[in-house]
Amino acid sequence: MYINHEERKAKIGKISVSVSRDNSIKLRFTYPKGKRNDINISTNTDEGWVNALRIAQAINADIELGHFDDTLAKYSPRRSQTLELACRELNLLEIWERYKDLNKDRIAATSQAYWWKDVDRYLSQTPRDLLSLDKAQEFLQYLQTKYAASTINTLFRSFLHPAINSGIQGELVESNPFYKLTFPKQVKKPIQCYEPEEIKLILDAFAKDIYNPKSSRYKHSYYYPYVSFLSLVGCRPEEALALVKEDIRVKGDRTYIRFNKSYSKGILLPHTKTHEIRLFPVNEQLKALLNVVQKEQNLLFPAVGGGYINHHRWRESNWRKVINGLVDDGLIESYLKPYSLRHSFITRLVREGVDIATIGRISGNSPETIIKHYLAAKQDFNLPEL
Repeated sequence: MYINHEERKAKIGKISVSVSRDNSIKLRFTYPKGKRNDINISTNTDEGWVNALRIAQAINADIELGHFDDTLAKYSPRRSQTLELACRELNLLEIWERYKDLNKDRIAATSQAYWWKDVDRYLSQTPRDLLSLDKAQEFLQYLQTKYAASTINTLFRSFLHPAINSGIQGELVESNPFYKLTFPKQVKKPIQCYEPEEIKLILDAFAKDIYNPKSSRYKHSYYYPYVSFLSLVGCRPEEALALVKEDIRVKGDRTYIRFNKSYSKGILLPHTKTHEIRLFPVNEQLKALLNVVQKEQNLLFPAVGGGYINHHRWRESNWRKVINGLVDDGLIESYLKPYSLRHSFITRLVREGVDIATIGRISGNSPETIIKHYLAAKQDFNLPEL
């Protein structure tokens, strides 16, 4: 945004404001593409200059938000007092909606289906008066009464900061007030995993339907191959859900599993999280499992009713029941999400002496990521004597 009050020249987004040869103040802009617009505001007076700036800000805001009145009637100088309200700074919800609209073709569909909905929920549940940018401190304090520090930091780092900064670039917002605030510190939780003996108990509980509710229309054992596969391969659950028969590849006398896609939040993606294709070597134990799961359906791990497994629903209705049952019976220490089987797999290989570079290659992570995010400490440890 450029405004020179002395020379009465301004550039507000797409809108140029200047004094013409006949000593009148005019707005000039091209919108939509290829259409030139000229609006004569008033004679060159102090009041006319203020009105022109106000109207230019309103037009620019409407263009950015997709509310432009192509009849130009809305931007009549006679309505300039009304337009002053339209020129007000947007609140967080409006800024967020604008950001979504600008980025809907760029951001991954899974992020829109999952993360964006979370942001929608956070903002819609916030009292509206706290969404004004001049209430930044109060808004942050409100969030701290509702959500964990990790949630708040992710909300701003990944979504609200980019949205506000986009508003600044579009000259709809003057500055980002949240950069001046102190955010709650995020305490990193220790990496946890299940020990091999605990995994065997989990698999046994699934295989024998130990915690299967009597009212359930299917047995937990239906999903035993899926849980067993996650334990033996350590892949991301969304990668396992997307596997089909042709992903079992044979090269010479070796068999591999190809990971080149993923199924997440109801969407089949043509790539893994790291966008890399990797081959996982199949041992005899895994080969025996694959022989069991290769049935009539193309998916290796279909849901009970066919089609892809809804992992979130499966976790709540199957995994949680089994794990909580084992915890209640004192057989395992605590509840961990199914993703912990990936941590368990990686940690087990490290303890058994497999080099980290190889583990990284077959699991789809860098050695640095493995050390920082996946390697769990041993809980039952006897200090060796000198």
